[in-house]
Amino acid sequence: METGDYQKLIKSKNVLDYGTLNVTLEELQKLGDARLMMQLERIMRDNRIEKPTEHNKRDEKATDYYTIDLDVDDISAIVSMFGDKEVGSLGPNYETTKAASFYATLLDNWNGIILD
Repeated sequence: METGDYQKLIKSKNVLDYGTLNVTLEELQKLGDARLMMQLERIMRDNRIEKPTEHNKRDEKATDYYTIDLDVDDISAIVSMFGDKEVGSLGPNYETTKAASFYATLLDNWNGIILD
């Protein structure tokens, strides 16, 4: 794959990075949602986007991207989970915190897949 094609592909609406998926898996594990965990594990196993041969970190998982093929209800459940985490991480006067900001970013990443 050419570098330009790769850059275009990883910016697609239905693509997420390794970090987002890894944290999502951890949070789903805390909730005990085995079904969604299995879906994310499948995505991480089968839907990795191949890096160009010139990629300087070809063997580092942290730089991997994946095509997300979950249905809207599953994505909505993940968005809802991160929304709850964000609100639960607000300060005593509902001010933002580092944790709330972190969860808001994850929520935005997932929400970007279903929003136009």
